[in-house]
Amino acid sequence: MNHFLALRPDGATRDRLHQVAERLRAWDLPATWTHPEDYHLTVLYLGDLDETAASWIAPAIADVAASIRQPSLQLAGLGASGTRGQTVPRTVYAAALDQAGMCYDLHRDLCDCLDDQPQTHFTPHLTICRPQPVTRREQAAAPLFRDWPHLLEANGQADWGACVVEALVLYRSTTRTPRYAEVTRWRLD
Repeated sequence: MNHFLALRPDGATRDRLHQVAERLRAWDLPATWTHPEDYHLTVLYLGDLDETAASWIAPAIADVAASIRQPSLQLAGLGASGTRGQTVPRTVYAAALDQAGMCYDLHRDLCDCLDDQPQTHFTPHLTICRPQPVTRREQAAAPLFRDWPHLLEANGQADWGACVVEALVLYRSTTRTPRYAEVTRWRLD
Protein backbone atom coordinates (compact mmCIF):
# COMPACT_ATOMS: atom_id res chain seq x y z
CA MET A 1 0.00 0.00 0.00
CA ASN A 2 1.10 3.57 -0.66
CA HIS A 3 2.32 5.54 2.34
CA PHE A 4 3.06 9.23 2.82
CA LEU A 5 3.81 11.77 5.54
CA ALA A 6 1.44 14.73 5.65
CA LEU A 7 0.34 17.65 7.76
CA ARG A 8 -3.28 17.21 8.84
CA PRO A 9 -5.37 20.39 8.96
CA ASP A 10 -7.53 21.01 12.02
CA GLY A 11 -11.31 20.60 11.95
CA ALA A 12 -12.07 24.28 11.26
CA THR A 13 -9.70 24.31 8.26
CA ARG A 14 -11.17 21.07 6.90
CA ASP A 15 -14.69 22.49 7.29
CA ARG A 16 -13.73 25.71 5.48
CA LEU A 17 -12.05 23.76 2.68
CA HIS A 18 -15.13 21.54 2.37
CA GLN A 19 -17.31 24.67 1.99
CA VAL A 20 -14.99 25.87 -0.77
CA ALA A 21 -15.21 22.45 -2.45
CA GLU A 22 -19.02 22.56 -2.29
CA ARG A 23 -19.04 25.94 -4.06
CA LEU A 24 -16.72 24.53 -6.71
CA ARG A 25 -18.90 21.44 -7.13
CA ALA A 26 -21.75 23.77 -8.11
CA TRP A 27 -19.90 24.28 -11.40
CA ASP A 28 -20.98 20.70 -12.25
CA LEU A 29 -17.64 19.70 -13.66
CA PRO A 30 -16.85 15.98 -13.58
CA ALA A 31 -14.38 15.17 -10.84
CA THR A 32 -13.60 12.84 -7.98
CA TRP A 33 -13.87 15.07 -4.92
CA THR A 34 -11.62 14.59 -1.91
CA HIS A 35 -13.43 13.43 1.22
CA PRO A 36 -13.07 16.14 3.93
CA GLU A 37 -11.38 13.64 6.28
CA ASP A 38 -8.73 13.08 3.58
CA TYR A 39 -7.61 16.73 3.29
CA HIS A 40 -3.89 16.84 3.97
CA LEU A 41 -0.69 18.58 2.93
CA THR A 42 1.78 15.93 1.79
CA VAL A 43 5.32 16.64 2.92
CA LEU A 44 6.87 13.37 1.73
CA TYR A 45 5.49 10.62 -0.49
CA LEU A 46 6.97 7.25 0.49
CA GLY A 47 5.40 5.01 -2.13
CA ASP A 48 4.32 1.39 -1.91
CA LEU A 49 5.55 -0.10 1.39
CA ASP A 50 4.69 -3.40 3.01
CA GLU A 51 3.92 -3.46 6.75
CA THR A 52 7.49 -4.36 7.69
CA ALA A 53 8.98 -1.46 5.73
CA ALA A 54 6.29 0.95 7.01
CA SER A 55 6.95 -0.08 10.61
CA TRP A 56 10.42 1.49 10.66
CA ILE A 57 9.25 4.93 9.42
CA ALA A 58 7.96 6.18 12.82
CA PRO A 59 11.15 5.36 14.77
CA ALA A 60 13.32 6.72 11.94
CA ILE A 61 11.67 10.15 11.99
CA ALA A 62 10.88 10.37 15.72
CA ASP A 63 13.43 13.13 16.42
CA VAL A 64 12.28 15.24 13.47
CA ALA A 65 8.61 14.68 14.33
CA ALA A 66 9.18 15.72 17.95
CA SER A 67 10.82 18.99 16.90
CA ILE A 68 8.18 20.22 14.42
CA ARG A 69 6.69 23.61 15.08
CA GLN A 70 3.27 24.48 13.71
CA PRO A 71 3.79 26.31 10.40
CA SER A 72 1.95 29.54 9.67
CA LEU A 73 0.02 28.76 6.49
CA GLN A 74 -2.65 30.59 4.50
CA LEU A 75 -5.09 29.02 2.01
CA ALA A 76 -4.34 31.15 -1.04
CA GLY A 77 -6.64 30.20 -3.91
CA LEU A 78 -6.68 27.35 -6.39
CA GLY A 79 -3.92 25.74 -8.35
CA ALA A 80 -3.72 22.75 -10.65
CA SER A 81 -1.15 20.21 -11.73
CA GLY A 82 -0.81 17.92 -14.69
CA THR A 83 -3.19 17.83 -17.62
CA ARG A 84 -5.69 15.47 -19.16
CA GLY A 85 -5.97 16.68 -22.72
CA GLN A 86 -5.74 20.41 -23.33
CA THR A 87 -7.99 21.84 -20.63
CA VAL A 88 -8.49 19.30 -17.84
CA PRO A 89 -5.93 19.20 -15.00
CA ARG A 90 -5.07 15.97 -13.14
CA THR A 91 -5.52 17.60 -9.72
CA VAL A 92 -7.05 20.81 -8.42
CA TYR A 93 -5.80 22.01 -5.07
CA ALA A 94 -5.96 24.79 -2.52
CA ALA A 95 -2.56 26.45 -2.49
CA ALA A 96 -0.99 26.79 0.95
CA LEU A 97 1.05 29.95 1.23
CA ASP A 98 4.07 29.22 3.42
CA GLN A 99 6.09 32.42 3.53
CA ALA A 100 8.50 31.13 6.18
CA GLY A 101 9.26 27.99 4.13
CA MET A 102 8.54 25.68 7.08
CA CYS A 103 6.86 23.01 4.94
CA TYR A 104 9.84 22.79 2.60
CA ASP A 105 12.18 22.69 5.60
CA LEU A 106 10.14 19.80 7.03
CA HIS A 107 10.18 18.06 3.64
CA ARG A 108 13.97 18.42 3.48
CA ASP A 109 14.46 17.25 7.09
CA LEU A 110 12.30 14.16 6.51
CA CYS A 111 14.20 13.38 3.31
CA ASP A 112 17.50 13.67 5.20
CA CYS A 113 16.17 11.36 7.91
CA LEU A 114 15.04 8.72 5.43
CA ASP A 115 18.00 9.11 3.07
CA ASP A 116 15.78 10.41 0.26
CA GLN A 117 16.31 13.28 -2.19
CA PRO A 118 14.27 16.47 -1.59
CA GLN A 119 12.03 17.65 -4.41
CA THR A 120 13.16 20.97 -5.83
CA HIS A 121 9.61 21.72 -7.01
CA PHE A 122 7.89 21.00 -3.68
CA THR A 123 4.70 23.13 -3.47
CA PRO A 124 2.56 23.03 -0.31
CA HIS A 125 -1.07 22.34 -1.22
CA LEU A 126 -4.21 20.42 -0.23
CA THR A 127 -5.89 18.45 -3.03
CA ILE A 128 -9.57 19.29 -3.47
CA CYS A 129 -10.42 17.07 -6.44
CA ARG A 130 -9.20 15.04 -9.36
CA PRO A 131 -10.98 16.20 -12.53
CA GLN A 132 -12.24 13.59 -14.96
CA PRO A 133 -11.76 13.80 -18.72
CA VAL A 134 -14.75 14.93 -20.77
CA THR A 135 -15.77 13.94 -24.25
CA ARG A 136 -15.96 16.53 -27.03
CA ARG A 137 -19.74 16.17 -26.93
CA GLU A 138 -19.84 16.89 -23.16
CA GLN A 139 -17.50 19.82 -23.63
CA ALA A 140 -19.66 21.26 -26.45
CA ALA A 141 -22.84 20.86 -24.33
CA ALA A 142 -21.35 22.61 -21.29
CA PRO A 143 -22.46 26.18 -20.56
CA LEU A 144 -20.10 28.86 -21.84
CA PHE A 145 -17.18 29.52 -19.44
CA ARG A 146 -18.10 26.49 -17.28
CA ASP A 147 -14.84 24.61 -17.57
CA TRP A 148 -11.71 23.97 -15.50
CA PRO A 149 -9.66 26.87 -16.89
CA HIS A 150 -12.41 29.36 -16.01
CA LEU A 151 -13.01 27.84 -12.58
CA LEU A 152 -9.29 28.08 -11.83
CA GLU A 153 -9.13 31.65 -13.12
CA ALA A 154 -12.14 32.68 -11.02
CA ASN A 155 -10.63 31.21 -7.84
CA GLY A 156 -6.89 31.41 -8.45
CA GLN A 157 -6.21 34.32 -6.12
CA ALA A 158 -8.85 33.68 -3.44
CA ASP A 159 -8.01 34.08 0.23
CA TRP A 160 -9.67 31.37 2.31
CA GLY A 161 -7.98 32.19 5.60
CA ALA A 162 -5.51 30.42 7.81
CA CYS A 163 -4.62 26.79 7.26
CA VAL A 164 -4.05 25.50 10.77
CA VAL A 165 -2.39 22.10 10.93
CA GLU A 166 -2.66 19.95 14.03
CA ALA A 167 -0.41 16.98 13.37
CA LEU A 168 2.15 15.25 11.22
CA VAL A 169 0.62 11.94 10.16
CA LEU A 170 1.94 8.80 8.50
CA TYR A 171 -0.91 7.72 6.22
CA ARG A 172 -1.49 4.67 4.05
CA SER A 173 -3.97 4.42 1.23
CA THR A 174 -7.02 2.18 1.52
CA THR A 175 -9.85 1.10 -0.74
CA ARG A 176 -12.47 2.69 1.55
CA THR A 177 -13.78 6.22 1.89
CA PRO A 178 -12.07 8.15 3.36
CA ARG A 179 -9.20 6.75 1.32
CA TYR A 180 -6.39 7.30 3.81
CA ALA A 181 -5.84 5.53 7.10
CA GLU A 182 -3.75 7.02 9.86
CA VAL A 183 -0.82 4.81 10.85
CA THR A 184 0.99 7.14 13.26
CA ARG A 185 0.34 10.70 14.44
CA TRP A 186 2.58 13.33 16.00
CA ARG A 187 0.74 16.34 17.46
CA LEU A 188 2.17 19.77 16.70
CA ASP A 189 2.63 22.49 19.28
